Amino acid sequence: MTLTTNNRPDLLVPALAPIYNAAAPLANLWLRVVCGAALMVHGWPKIQNPTGAADMVSGLGFAPGWLWSILLSVTEFTGGLLLVLGLLTRLAAAGTTIILLVATYFHWIVLDQGYRGAELAWLWSALTLSFVAKGGGRFSVDHMLKKEL
Repeated sequence: MTLTTNNRPDLLVPALAPIYNAAAPLANLWLRVVCGAALMVHGWPKIQNPTGAADMVSGLGFAPGWLWSILLSVTEFTGGLLLVLGLLTRLAAAGTTIILLVATYFHWIVLDQGYRGAELAWLWSALTLSFVAKGGGRFSVDHMLKKEL
């Protein structure tokens, strides 16, 4: 296997390169916007009642529960909004990844739902972690500002 100058394998059909090169940033945009929007929808009820999850987070060992509940609410909703915009993308993605990994633990271990209960949180955490690694991409506010973490 030979590698091109960008450390990618040669394409079997080189004529497809322009299509892939055009689609990659659009796919990244779509994933980031859908991920952020889903986090916002899921976080909206929490923002409306920021201390509503206090008992749950206290039960996970996060004390004081009211503070961690507010942090959960703000991180989930605002992190989603920042992902949609591609602003402070890596920071927003890191915060939401932590929340999603805790949610994975909560569903899998605490609620004893196993993979079936934790599957979505686990999958979403993989997606948010990818934005920690690669940032917001070409179609992001971070890119327009020419600054990112």
